[in-house]
Amino acid sequence: MEKFIMILKQIIKFAIMVINSFYTKINKFRYLGLISLFCLMQHQILLSQQCEWLYQDLDTNSYSITENGLELYYCENIMDTIWAPSGYIDVYWEYTINGEECEDWDWIGDNFFLSIDYNDPCLENLNNNRVQIQFFGQTGTQTDSCEFEIVFYNEDNLYITIDSFNDDEQITICEQDILILQAVGLSSNCDGYDIQWYLNGDLLEGENNCELDITNTNYDINSPNIYSFTASSYCSDTYGLNEMSEWRTITIYEGYEGCEPCQWVFPDYDKDEFYYFSPNDDGSVDYFPEAPNNEENRPSETGLNLSYPTCEATIYRISIYNRLGRELFVSEHDNHPWNGKTNNGKTCNEGIYFYKLEYILNPYISNFEQDQTKVKTGTVYLFSGN
Repeated sequence: MEKFIMILKQIIKFAIMVINSFYTKINKFRYLGLISLFCLMQHQILLSQQCEWLYQDLDTNSYSITENGLELYYCENIMDTIWAPSGYIDVYWEYTINGEECEDWDWIGDNFFLSIDYNDPCLENLNNNRVQIQFFGQTGTQTDSCEFEIVFYNEDNLYITIDSFNDDEQITICEQDILILQAVGLSSNCDGYDIQWYLNGDLLEGENNCELDITNTNYDINSPNIYSFTASSYCSDTYGLNEMSEWRTITIYEGYEGCEPCQWVFPDYDKDEFYYFSPNDDGSVDYFPEAPNNEENRPSETGLNLSYPTCEATIYRISIYNRLGRELFVSEHDNHPWNGKTNNGKTCNEGIYFYKLEYILNPYISNFEQDQTKVKTGTVYLFSGN
């Protein structure tokens, strides 16, 4: 109380000095700014001096002093006791939960204490696992008082929720869908937690918020993806815990349900469109119908000169014939393109060749008959480039 009176006198003295300066009409707005800055500084000092005895011997990670005052951190399943300093002849703590005034304080002789137990029925259904407490201590000549907040941390049951889906629902979406994953099971709206998200067991660098937009992650297409997160706080760090959430599996398909189905648009010969390629190893259209291992590079829209599948899932095998119908090349495996040579390695001459393309747009999806084997025949011009 004496410190408070001393600081209050300083504020009054400073205010009088500034008011006097107004009469001299010198830098009026500058002094207004100084008043605001000084008051903010004094407010922070007063906050730090409220009930110093509550935190002066605590680990610095177990409390913080914010613009709203002192916060003490406790773990949900850990009981503790706060002892008031000696010298008080009477002490009581006051807090109200759901309209009910709680009294978990007691004394032994001249020693007064407050019991901290999250499982106390009086602390059920806390808002964000926080409770505001007022302390009053009576000495022979004065009453000391202060307010502080207790924040309970809990990582017992971490899981992921997604809007419009049940918590235990297996999720299948198409690539164009946007999903936001929400970390749940944390107290205090994620404040004070170190969040780490994982995809298929690998850490997602820089994803440390309670929400995760899966479009910002490098997920696997046409296969299940397992998302999870860990949450650590003062409690988990103190007691050696690092809780992992339940897994959430999300399968992401191309061309699924409401999204654009996979396509393979072929040249329109009536419009003088045709396939061509130039297998001269210059890095440009060296293969037909696409470069090897090109699945991840396929565009979402077909090109003008060389038509690709629009989905990574599409598989094909191709056969090449000369004008006499002699078979020159056959794919040895899925997505094995023609490099302009026969199967025995002989380089083919420049000119027109016939192809038969057997393909499946998406073997994982049945809608729009995407998992059906289709056959396309046509011609392709081999340009030697010489």
